[in-house]
Amino acid sequence: MERRARNLPLGPGVYSFMYRSVGLTVLLTVCSIIASAEEAKYLRTIQERWNSSDLVCIGTASSPVRTGITRNIDGHDRDQLSSEVNLETCFKGNKPVYDPIQVIGYSVIAQRNLHGGYAYSGAPVGFVRKGRNLFFLRPTGEPRKWDIAVPVYETAIRLADHRPYYPVDSSASATRFALTEEFEAALIQFDANDGSDIDRIFDLLGAREGIAELTRFSERAPFPVQRDIAVALLSHDQLDREPLVISLLMDTSALAWKRSNAAEALGAHGTERGLSYLRAVAGTPITTDDLSSLRLHAMDSLKRLKRRLSDRPD
Repeated sequence: MERRARNLPLGPGVYSFMYRSVGLTVLLTVCSIIASAEEAKYLRTIQERWNSSDLVCIGTASSPVRTGITRNIDGHDRDQLSSEVNLETCFKGNKPVYDPIQVIGYSVIAQRNLHGGYAYSGAPVGFVRKGRNLFFLRPTGEPRKWDIAVPVYETAIRLADHRPYYPVDSSASATRFALTEEFEAALIQFDANDGSDIDRIFDLLGAREGIAELTRFSERAPFPVQRDIAVALLSHDQLDREPLVISLLMDTSALAWKRSNAAEALGAHGTERGLSYLRAVAGTPITTDDLSSLRLHAMDSLKRLKRRLSDRPD
């Protein structure tokens, strides 16, 4: 299947890209972000992570271990974490001559400060995962040792166990194609418990190209993945996906959080067709906490859909 080149620039300098936040598409100009080693700032988008890194590569990581070093970052003690990484493909910067390299990051809290557990609320945290990851790295001054681009917060992106086929060159379109293939392979592998790669594809390509790409990809994806993609596409006003979203909502064998996502998409973007199905789920007897949450989502979405339909001009 032929795919046209994608034009999102990935590299040093100043860029324009599509940022989706509160349902609006806003054109932003993004300059390189400089974060000090003592500051932890969550970078939400792939573009931000790219701009903040000197080296962007795919590699296979060992299980992270604590090094015994603790640093104070943003006023909190954090344990240093380390992973050995065999690099596979680099998209930005020159691939280091050392193999493996050591990648350094930091935990959300130091173990010595744990006294009966802790509660955390904030941006996603995490280091690298064992296996293939997309790494965003900065030099440390030691040729074999590299820092994760931002300490503490989630930066690396986990990828599928096996590399999908794609050519590698230094062009922006080839990089976008490669990352799209990687995210789609990861979606196939991890969709049963995590559909975040759908959001990554939208993040990488923007709304218009993301809709086109996910529509094409859905045609060859397994049925559960098709339905999760349908939820995302309906949330971008692709009303032809509504029947698949309804089928997910009504599938009692599906995970409750996925059914809740379907309810939310119907409430915000569905048509009259969704009313009876939301009503049915909203009236479902509560037998588990998950079903209680699903029922609340369905009730709220039913109200939203009714309100939207009543406010619609004739």
